Amino acid sequence: MKILLVNHRFHPAEGGTERWTWGLARGLTSLGDSVQVLTQEEPNAATQEFLDGIHVHRLPMRHLGKFRVPRSYWRTLRSLDYDLLHMSGNRIWCADFYFPVAGIFDGPQVITPHDFYQLAMDPSWLNRAYFGRYFPLVLRAFDAYLALNAKEQERMIRFGFPPRRIHLVGEGVHLAEFRSPPGFRGFRERWGISTPLMALYVGGLWPNKRLDRVVRALVGHGPRVALVIVGRDIPGHASDRASVEAMARAHGVPVIFTGPLPRDEVLAAYHEADLYLQGSSYEAFGVSLVEACAAGLPFVAYDTGIARDLAGDGAGFVAAEEDEFRTAVARLIQDESLRLEVGRKARQASRRWDWDSVVPSYRKIYQDVLKGHGAAQHR
Repeated sequence: MKILLVNHRFHPAEGGTERWTWGLARGLTSLGDSVQVLTQEEPNAATQEFLDGIHVHRLPMRHLGKFRVPRSYWRTLRSLDYDLLHMSGNRIWCADFYFPVAGIFDGPQVITPHDFYQLAMDPSWLNRAYFGRYFPLVLRAFDAYLALNAKEQERMIRFGFPPRRIHLVGEGVHLAEFRSPPGFRGFRERWGISTPLMALYVGGLWPNKRLDRVVRALVGHGPRVALVIVGRDIPGHASDRASVEAMARAHGVPVIFTGPLPRDEVLAAYHEADLYLQGSSYEAFGVSLVEACAAGLPFVAYDTGIARDLAGDGAGFVAAEEDEFRTAVARLIQDESLRLEVGRKARQASRRWDWDSVVPSYRKIYQDVLKGHGAAQHR
C-alpha cells in the first residue's frame, strides 16, 4: 500500500502526535508499505528528505498572528501518489485547511483527530459548536474515524458520527526498549535522590498535566518519596515549574526537575522509579503512562486517555477526584507488596500497546477501507 500521513509537525519535532506519526510511519515501512508524510517546515530540516525509508514533504508556512497558513497545501496533495490518506488532528492547520475540500479528494481517507484538547481545555461556545456540529459534518467525507481511547469513541457516537465507521485503535510504544536494562545507570545518584521511594512523571509541563494535583497527593510523604519530573517546562500556568516548585517547598515535598533528557536517561528514570503519577485533566492517549507500565511501574492517574483501560487490566488506579487520587497514592507508598503486584500486572498490560501489535491493526483498517471504497465506486 501507498500511505500518505498528514500531520501538523513531524520528526525532528517532538510531541504526542509527532511521536505517533513517527511510530506508525516506521512500522508501516517495516511491513513493506510505501509511506509519505506531509507536514510543515522545521528549522534545519530539508524540504524533501527520506528518513528510515519515509518520504517527508515539508511545506513552507505563513504566520498570521497565532495562526499558521500552509503554502501550496492543496496543490501538493493533488500532486502526490498514494492509495490512502490518513489525516491527523483537529483545530490545527493540517486538518482545518483540509476539511473544506475533503469531499473533492475522492480517494480513501481516514482520520485520527487525537481526541478533543481544545474542547477539554476551553469549553467555550465556539469550541462546543466546532466539535458538536461542524466537526461531525465535515467528517462525512472520511471513510473511517480511528479513535485513540474509549471516551473519544463514545463522544463521537454522541455527536452523531456513524458507529460502524469508528474504530478504537490506540497508540503504540516500543516495548523492545524496556526488555533490557538501559544504557545509562545511576539515575538516582546523578540527581541526588536519597529518599527510599521515587515517584515519576515524564512529559511536558503543559496546563492539562496538572502536576499541582501530584504534589498535593504527596503532602505528608516527604521523608519517604521524592517526585522526579522529566520534561520541558512550559511557563505561565499553575502546573509550570515555578508554580510546582513553590507549592512543593510550601508543603515539604521533595521535587526534582530534570528538564528534557536523552532517551537512555529517560529509560533509566523509568527503571529506577517505584511508582508513576499522572494528574492530567486531559490526555488523548498517554504514551508515558504505557511506557511506565512497560517498565513495571504501578500508576495512579485520573480517568483520561488510556488510563481506564490499563487500570482495568490491574496495572494501576484511576481516580475521579483528588481525595481518591491521594488515597491510591498513599496505598502504593505504604504497601510494597501491592506496588510489586500491580507493577507486574502493569508490565503485562503494556504488551497490547506494542507498535508491533498496533501497526497491523491500523493496516487492517486501511485494507478494509480500500476494499470498501473500491466496492462503493463500482456499485
